Amino acid sequence: MKVKLKIKLWKIIVGILVLSFFAIVMSVRRDMNLNIDLLRESLNKLPDLAFENITMSREVSGDVWDVHIPLVSQESMHLKLQSLDITRTLHDNAGQWYFFGQEGIYSHDEQAASINGLTGTFQDDKGHNLKLLSPVVNWQAGQNALVFNDGLTVYDNEFKLTGNQASIDQKGVILLQHGGVIEWGKSSNE
Repeated sequence: MKVKLKIKLWKIIVGILVLSFFAIVMSVRRDMNLNIDLLRESLNKLPDLAFENITMSREVSGDVWDVHIPLVSQESMHLKLQSLDITRTLHDNAGQWYFFGQEGIYSHDEQAASINGLTGTFQDDKGHNLKLLSPVVNWQAGQNALVFNDGLTVYDNEFKLTGNQASIDQKGVILLQHGGVIEWGKSSNE
């Protein structure tokens, strides 16, 4: 005995559409029941990543910033930086800034960086050098200054300037928030 099934094409299409709609609804319901905190926790448990010998160059307002970092590691939402070398060449050969930091951290969420053990030099277009020391420097995206909340020392062969809190803007202007001390005749940072 032979049985012939005659199913019209429109019934097959409607059946496929109903099953597809049901699958989409089930998928959306499953996604809506996801625990966001659990998802965040899982993302934080991803293995750390490490990058070696990162070199970047970027032009900002005519100045060229060159950055070399021998070791960068990704931990959660932060980048840990080791041995930062940062050079800023001012436009029109107006001088050069150089910074070295022992270690630092960059936060993706805050778009901010903090560098520990900072040393540096500011060189003007005539070759005059000022040296800089600070335990910590902070930078925030959108701000036009480097902030030294734990103190700053700037010196050369003739003077030494120290302050407990300071900032340096893009033009090199140093602002001491709570005053400072200038010593003349100092030949080195003692």
